[in-house]
Amino acid sequence: MHRFATVASIGCALALAVACSQEPAKTEPPKAEQAPAAAQAPAAKKEHVFRGKVMKVDPAAKTLTVDGENVDGWMAAMTMTYSADKPDVYDTVKVGDQITAKVYDGDFATLHDVQVVK
Repeated sequence: MHRFATVASIGCALALAVACSQEPAKTEPPKAEQAPAAAQAPAAKKEHVFRGKVMKVDPAAKTLTVDGENVDGWMAAMTMTYSADKPDVYDTVKVGDQITAKVYDGDFATLHDVQVVK
């Protein structure tokens, strides 16, 4: 009986070693190549018009701090820091400028197509 237990233990240990040495199955689907998030508008998302006054421009951090008006269905009025979808915005927009931009449902960080209101 003792010999049977020893053989059974060795068999289990070998089976466990073989199972552990195999590479795990890949369950994650391959990722499609994506353009940088700032360069593309969110697909199939509702677009809203954003209006606000620029309070700070930080070209090094690539951010704009904007005192934004209420955008029904997107965000209440508040001052917040955003990134812009195009890098030239940080060189053209100045503190005090009134701007408009496009924003999209689910994306509360990026202003698209920023325009200075004249």
